[in-house]
Amino acid sequence: MPRRPPSVPVPPPSRRGVVLGMAAMALAGLVFTALTAALAPARAEGGVLAVTAVGDLPGFLPREVAPFLAIVMNTAGKNTPGGGQSFVAAASMPDGPDGAASDRVEWTFRLNPYAAGASRSVGPPRSAGGRLFGTHRLMSVELRLYRGGRYQAQVFGQVEVQGGRRDADLQTFIGDMTRRILDAAAQ
Repeated sequence: MPRRPPSVPVPPPSRRGVVLGMAAMALAGLVFTALTAALAPARAEGGVLAVTAVGDLPGFLPREVAPFLAIVMNTAGKNTPGGGQSFVAAASMPDGPDGAASDRVEWTFRLNPYAAGASRSVGPPRSAGGRLFGTHRLMSVELRLYRGGRYQAQVFGQVEVQGGRRDADLQTFIGDMTRRILDAAAQ
C-alpha cells in the first residue's frame, strides 16, 4: 500500500508581510489618485476622447470593440499633425448629463448586403472555409466627433474586413479614419 507524504503545515502570515501588503495597497492608491488628478486637466481641455461603438464588428464581442478601437486610435493619433489626443473606451470616462461623455468619438458599423448566402459553392463547407481563409465582408463606417457635447465633424468610409484583432486591413482603416476625423476637426 503506498504511503501518503506527510502534510506540511503552512505558517500564519507574519506581521512584516501584512504591513508590507498594506503599504503596497496604500502606494497603489496614491498612484491611482495622482494619475486621476493628472488626467483631469486633459479631460477638461478635450485631450481625452471617449470611444463608443454602435453596430457589429466582425470578429469581436460587443464589449471588446471600444477598447480595441481606442488602442488603434491612440497609435494613429500620435502620428497625426492635429494629434495629441488620447482615446479611451467609453466605460472608463465620466458620463455627461445625457449619459454619454461630452468629449467623444462615435463609430457606427453597418455590414453591407451579402449575396453569397444563397449561392452554390464547390469545396469545403462555408464554416470551414471561413475558419481557414477568413470571410471578407464589406462594411460601411461612420465616425463622428463631439467636443463639449456638441457635434464637430463626421467622416465616412467603406472597408472590406476579415475581422478580429489581427486584421491588418481593419487596423489600417481605423488609423486612416482617425487621421481624417482629427484633420477635419482641426480645420
